[in-house]
Amino acid sequence: MSALPTPIEHDQALPRMQARAAVGNVTFRTICNLAGLESVREVWNSWQKTRDSNFDFFCGVVRARGEACSPHVIVLLREGRPDALLVGFKERRRIPIRICSVAVLQPELEVLEFVRGGLLGNNSEENSRALVQTVMKSLANGAADLALWDYLETESPLHHAALRSPNFVLRDHCRKLREHWFLDQPRGREMFFKNLERSQRSKLRRKHKKFQEAFAGRIEVRSMQSVAELDDAVRNMEEIARKSVKRQLGFGFFDTPRHREQLLVEAALGWLRVFVLCVDGAPVSFWKGTLYERRLHADHVGFDSAWSEYSPGIFLFLEIIERLRDAEMDFMDFGTGTGQFYECFAKVRKPEARVQIFAPKLRGIRLNLACTVAFHTTQLIQRTSWLDSARKALWKIRRSALEPTEPLTVKPETSEEVKAHDPLLEGDRR
Repeated sequence: MSALPTPIEHDQALPRMQARAAVGNVTFRTICNLAGLESVREVWNSWQKTRDSNFDFFCGVVRARGEACSPHVIVLLREGRPDALLVGFKERRRIPIRICSVAVLQPELEVLEFVRGGLLGNNSEENSRALVQTVMKSLANGAADLALWDYLETESPLHHAALRSPNFVLRDHCRKLREHWFLDQPRGREMFFKNLERSQRSKLRRKHKKFQEAFAGRIEVRSMQSVAELDDAVRNMEEIARKSVKRQLGFGFFDTPRHREQLLVEAALGWLRVFVLCVDGAPVSFWKGTLYERRLHADHVGFDSAWSEYSPGIFLFLEIIERLRDAEMDFMDFGTGTGQFYECFAKVRKPEARVQIFAPKLRGIRLNLACTVAFHTTQLIQRTSWLDSARKALWKIRRSALEPTEPLTVKPETSEEVKAHDPLLEGDRR
């Protein structure tokens, strides 16, 4: 490893690397542009451990987000040499404040967001506290209205520091706990089935067989992962996504310049994995992910809602498991979520939390108050048992309003009826 420059040489080479006050033999610097990141590329690459904290991937994401986004990478130095990095970016965007699933406010904010697995190097309690204090100083100096960790491991020193360091007015009072789900060493469809409970195994076998028999000889699963295949992949995903319930609810995959730029980064790095299920050439369901360091990340899935009764998402997922049986892969990363889909398919889980710190300004205090009121109102509604029937009725009305009005143009050739799908097992996660 070549010698790193001294602190003085560092500052001269990087005019946008802002010096921080020294604490004993510890100093802090924040890199605010992509060119400045080159000075820590070597040590960063030696420490990176997740896809989101990968140097090339992170730089690609920042570029994909456009001019409103810039790096915000904090370098902790001991005796003038890097000891830890906290990887994040600064972006101006709207943050929805929701009561249940309804956005009651969407203020436009300057946000410091730190990526999953973004504390690299020495992640000791001392370093974690020092880095959080540095983030708080940035907020106090007007760098942003809010600091955000969307996926923090609850047992990590950084999680404890982010919760405990701010004072009562600025700390997060609506911490959202979520389960991060994994499937350990998937080795083909039959091996996957063996790890399920008997009732789950029977249900999934039946769904897979029904789809296969109903559309025998007309099914194609397309795999796309290269830059040359990117246009076809995006076109197919968008065609499916625009007919999905998720699109009507405002989330899921969208064909936007930002998404295309990020997909291009993933394809250029050789990580992109897109699978599209077609019947008679018509795209029905898709699964999009990345393969990084023997971990397959599930990023977006979707299906045409007109095909709900045939469970195309489940059929495609089981086909992917079979296709990847011989792949060099340790586990599949489903991300965070709740519901029977995760409990059926994923067998390993790890708790994570969403943690925020607010700027010590009137705007930040008001924002914290609004988030806290919305969060606890949602909790109260969800815990009030006599509202259960009303919530279910409203959801059914909302779902029925989004159901397709046109019948399927592609029909099964068999006369056997395909039973209605089990919505709790439908493979549509984001």
